[in-house]
Amino acid sequence: MRQHVVFTILFLLLLSGCSKDLAISEGVVHQFEVEPLLVGQISDDGRLLLTVTASEQVKVWRTAAKQIEYQVPQNELLKPVRHALLSRDNTLLIMANYDTLGVWSVSGKAFVHKVQFSGVDPMAAISHIALSPNNGRVLVAMTDGSVNMADLNTRLNNRFKPHDRPIDFLSFGNQGELFLTGAQDGKVGLWQFGSPKALFEKEFAHRVTSLSVNQDFSRFFVSDGLNAQHIKTLTRGEEVTKLNYTARFKVFRKSQFIPTAELLATSSSKSHLSLWNTQTGDELGTWTIKTQREGATIVSMHTTQTGKLYTLNSDAMLESWDLNALKTL
Repeated sequence: MRQHVVFTILFLLLLSGCSKDLAISEGVVHQFEVEPLLVGQISDDGRLLLTVTASEQVKVWRTAAKQIEYQVPQNELLKPVRHALLSRDNTLLIMANYDTLGVWSVSGKAFVHKVQFSGVDPMAAISHIALSPNNGRVLVAMTDGSVNMADLNTRLNNRFKPHDRPIDFLSFGNQGELFLTGAQDGKVGLWQFGSPKALFEKEFAHRVTSLSVNQDFSRFFVSDGLNAQHIKTLTRGEEVTKLNYTARFKVFRKSQFIPTAELLATSSSKSHLSLWNTQTGDELGTWTIKTQREGATIVSMHTTQTGKLYTLNSDAMLESWDLNALKTL
């Protein structure tokens, strides 16, 4: 029995050492801006890249060519630009300031329209935005914990208040009917668009700092601000696994399921990328991203079918990672 315990400890130490020393970074592909980013996003297919700089320069780039596809004119911006994202099909760009959401056509390179939103509390500001896969619906979350469920075609809007604190996370399902919310009140909820009744809710002891869903919208990863990191089923919130790590405390920010493998990628509030086995919850390793400024962190991730992971950080650096190298573990 004692020999078995010793062997297990040595194996875990060996595995930890291998994962720590394993070089999976292929280096910085390109730095798209000199200024730090307020917002950055790699599109769903990786073809485009969105950057919003500290001076509020908003650009959509062709990732491979490293050239500007569209730059929003300064006189069209809803300042201050606090939120921005590309649609899944790359045709639309939506941005928001404190109380107004604007829509731009990327393909047409033109402003489309804008809509004003409010919370239950008249002083509430926009805290997060999400666009449905077919571009017909938008979710506009507010700092008072309310959500606007708006139809962009009919202009109809239903508002309800599922949280008590600012909502920091929104994710639409693939059909645009279900969506997931996570907020600073520690609650995660699954909702039907247009209905205030939760399909399920889960409350954690601390605020939600990371929340993401897998590709087929069947599982989600959630982390609170202290020590709860779980992968759960999305329809019922049942436990799949809990992340295991040796550190006493670990911060989770950005996260993404890797569709080509049983992996989860997470970032910290600093310059770290971690990879996890989604079946066992075991940490495969943590690596340091390339940065230019102290405190730079990952703002977006994208995975290819060939096993490449791309990370965009707040220094506007796009870095490539070879996930196939993990097979040696």
